[in-house]
Amino acid sequence: MFGVLAACVISFAACSGGSTTSANNGSSAGQPALPAVLTTPHSEITANHVEPPVSFSTSPSTGGDHFPFWMNCGFYDEPVIEGAATHSMEHGVVWITYGDSLAADQIELLRGLAAENSRLLISPYDHDEPIVLSAWGAQQRAIPSATAPEIDAFISEWVDNPELVEAGASCSTAVGNPPNDPNSLVDGTPVPEEFLS
Repeated sequence: MFGVLAACVISFAACSGGSTTSANNGSSAGQPALPAVLTTPHSEITANHVEPPVSFSTSPSTGGDHFPFWMNCGFYDEPVIEGAATHSMEHGVVWITYGDSLAADQIELLRGLAAENSRLLISPYDHDEPIVLSAWGAQQRAIPSATAPEIDAFISEWVDNPELVEAGASCSTAVGNPPNDPNSLVDGTPVPEEFLS
């Protein structure tokens, strides 16, 4: 079954597994009371395609060794595979995660945001903050609502960051069928269990 996953990666030539270039020193364009965007130089982030298990230095991930398949972009109401979401960020995707404290109307606004921008991956995550914004080498935490100006500023700064080797690469045709099936290939084939733990 892993051969099917590998085939979906091999079919996209830009998928290299090499290290990325140095980090963009972007900053938050939002209110000063919110945490600033924390960045890590790309030269300090490994980007190998690995088998499970995988672990990350930040939670949610902002890069590192990850699975050889990516997560399809879109809005999910179930947690996604972090090793695949990390691969999506290597492709230039912004991963927006929302916690249990985020109100239902705010979650619906995030759903609309995903419908408007095909380079976003949005999913629930087990963190205390309402919203956390993540990209390869960048993260801004404690975003209070889906209408916070920091969201648009972060997306503008980090989606398809030109310093990424794989910026603009696919975030479709791999794993996940939004909104409620993050654990299957687009044809419905389940992802092997070892990638889900």
